[in-house]
Parts: sequence; C-alpha cells; structure tokens
Amino acid sequence: MDDKKINLIDIFIILAKGKKFIILFTLIMSLIAVIYSLVVTERWASEFTVYPLIDSGNISMASMASNFMENLGLGSQTTPRAMNFKYSAILKSRTNTENTIRKFNLIDYFEITEPDTLKAMDIAVKKFHSNIFDVLLNDEVHFMTIRITTKDKYFSLEMAQYYLDLLMSYTRDNPNNIGKQRRELLENRIHYITNEMVTRSEDLRQFQNTNNIIEIEEQAKAAIEGYGLILQDFFEIELELSLIEQHMTNSPRYRGLILRRQNVLETLNRLETGNEGTPYLLALRNISDNSIVIQEMIFYLDLYQLVLQTIYPQLEIARIEEINNIDRLEIIDLPNLPGKRAFPKRALICVVTFMVSFMFSSGCVLLNELSSDEDKKKLITLWKILLGKKQ
Repeated sequence: MDDKKINLIDIFIILAKGKKFIILFTLIMSLIAVIYSLVVTERWASEFTVYPLIDSGNISMASMASNFMENLGLGSQTTPRAMNFKYSAILKSRTNTENTIRKFNLIDYFEITEPDTLKAMDIAVKKFHSNIFDVLLNDEVHFMTIRITTKDKYFSLEMAQYYLDLLMSYTRDNPNNIGKQRRELLENRIHYITNEMVTRSEDLRQFQNTNNIIEIEEQAKAAIEGYGLILQDFFEIELELSLIEQHMTNSPRYRGLILRRQNVLETLNRLETGNEGTPYLLALRNISDNSIVIQEMIFYLDLYQLVLQTIYPQLEIARIEEINNIDRLEIIDLPNLPGKRAFPKRALICVVTFMVSFMFSSGCVLLNELSSDEDKKKLITLWKILLGKKQ
C-alpha cells in the first residue's frame, strides 16, 4: 500500500477483506476456550472471615504509643493488623502445614509419586500454599479471610472448618499466656497440697485406729482421773495396813487388805501399760508421745488449709488475668459450602478469549496489509527465530 495516510474507513476496508481469517481464527480460539472450560478440573473455594478484638477498656498511653509506632512502620503486637499477621504466620507455619497434609492425605491428593517421603512432603507443602491455602488481609477494616480451594466442595468446607478450629484453639490455648501459666502453676500446687492433706488425714485416721484414739484430750483426762482414783484407793489401803500391820497380821481383814492392794497394783500397772482391757482407755506412758504425733499431724493439716486459703484468691486472680490475656476473635463469616465454582470462570474465559483472538486476528490482517514486502520478510525471519528454526 502507498505511504498515504490511512484513515478509519481504510482500516475497516482492510478488516473486511480479511474477514474470513478473522472469523475463522476467532471461532477456532473461542471453541478451544469453550472446550478447555468444560474439561478442565473444577475447583471450589470455601472461606471464613475473622476479626481480632482489642479490649477497648484497656486504652492507655501504651496502646496509643503502639498505634503511633505502627503508623511509623515499626510494628506493634497489640493492634488488629499485627495480630492478623501473627495468625497468618501461625497458620502458614511448616508444622501446621505438614499436620494438615497428613490429616487430609494431600500427598495422594496431589498425586505425588516421589518415593522419598521428605521430598514428597516438600513438594506437597509448596503445592498446598500455591493451590489450596490462601490468606487475604484487609488493611482497611482488619478482616482476615482464610480461603481453601480444592477439587471437591465438601472437602474444601471440611478443611476450612479444620483451620477455623485450629485458629480458635490457638487463641484459647495460647502457651504464651502468662495468666494461664500462673493458673496452671497454682492449680498444680493446689493439687499437690490436696493430695498431701488426704495422705496425712489418712495417716491420722490409721494412727487413731491403731491406738484407739478418738479425742485424745478427753481420753487422756479420763485415764488420768481413773488412775488418780485408783491411786487414791491404793494410798488408803496402805494407810490402813500400816495401822493394823503390828496387831492384826493374822486377821481376815489384814489378808483381805493385802489381796486388795495386790489387785490395785495390778490395775495401776495395766493403766500405765494400756492393758486394762478397755480398748479406748489410753496407756498413761503413751499419752505424751501420742499427743505429740497427733498434734504434729493436725499442725500440718491446719498449715495446708491455711496455704490453700492463701492460694485460692491468687488462683481467681490468675484466671481473670488468663481471660484478659486471651486473644479474642470475632467470627465474621463461618466456613461456607460453595455454590459456585472458584475455577474455571467459563463465561469470563470465553469472553476474554473471544476479545483477544478477535483483536489478535485483526491486528494480523492489518499488519499483513500495511507492511511492505521487506517488512514481511523481516517478520517471517522474526517468527523463525522465535520458533527456534535455523536461518
């Protein structure tokens, strides 16, 4: 074509001349796009959205300073944005990813045939983050959306629910919660003291059963009073014997007093040794030792009780601190069962393919018509170079 100026009518004339090529190329490419959209594997996405809650009652100079530092780009650990980044890093961690791959058997899902299990896991991790798992952060409203995309809508829903449960369990069981650490320490201490109290109470009960002790103070008082009465009887017998010993040694009364004194001495001996025959009448010689043992046991029981009374208020404070330190998440959207495919977008693929192929074929017709023979030869040479053919 001559070097005269080309107007819009000339362009339409050129396109009209090449309409067969344009129509044929566009139809072929559109048909390929339709076939591709029909045969390609469908993918379904299930997602949930959460929002980290910050306690508004804790607004202070420290929180204002943290916001100021974040605006400067220096970061903060108490802002929604920082918490979203933290949760995102946790969910993307290698440990959680490998646990998910094992739980849902994703190595078979990805059809990985690598015999080396370590290499197979590395491949699965890369495919998981590129094909299945995605985190979307909204910096304006600080929403975090977790999207799971798989070949099955129910599989996507199950995995999304798993990640929601994982995220909520982390916020609930965060090992770095200082209040939780204090609570567990105090609960372990209470458990230990309670077991000690049970053990010592059982020891006290067994000691009382073995030594026939119910109330040692009352039993000791009864034993001493009984011993005193019998001892008083003994002294009276001794006094009476001393009065009649020189004149009535052969009288029945004298012999009766001697026998009575012997009985009294045996009774006193049994009271001292605990062989009186009454099981709950304490031996005088053991009262002191038994009293010391029982007092020691009761002392430790009272001490443990006092310690528990001190610990319980601290335990309540630790529980409140644990609740205040829990990362709270508001669930904006629960995992959904997808109704529409995430891929392929058939209408979009067909429309885009039609437009691109029409524009490309039109460009080829214009280029062919407006190029000189020398330019055409250069274009042919360029295509051969691009296709790797030798000149």
